[in-house]
Amino acid sequence: MRNNDAEAFGYRVLMRVLFGPTDGPPVWRERAACADSDPSLFDTAGRIAAAKKVCASCPVIDECRQDQLDWEATSPRFRANASGVVGGLTGADRRRIHYPARNAKDVA
Repeated sequence: MRNNDAEAFGYRVLMRVLFGPTDGPPVWRERAACADSDPSLFDTAGRIAAAKKVCASCPVIDECRQDQLDWEATSPRFRANASGVVGGLTGADRRRIHYPARNAKDVA
């Protein structure tokens, strides 16, 4: 396998891991409020409020949120290491969705 072939294969694998069988970002992503934003806004602890403000104005927030939750649901590693703001939810918010508290003792 030539180097370019290996790189192309690696890219296709990465796209499949990130975006599923479509091998590319979902169509709704073009309409997202964050489409032209600096990606670091959504993965910087001190900027959570600003990231959530962008998400709050997004016309595709529901699709974004569901895609992220579905992707994280594919692997315990993805769920346990959820980080950043996606679909208006922080990593901690998404972990609570994936791992809801079972009783009052779990909430404390």
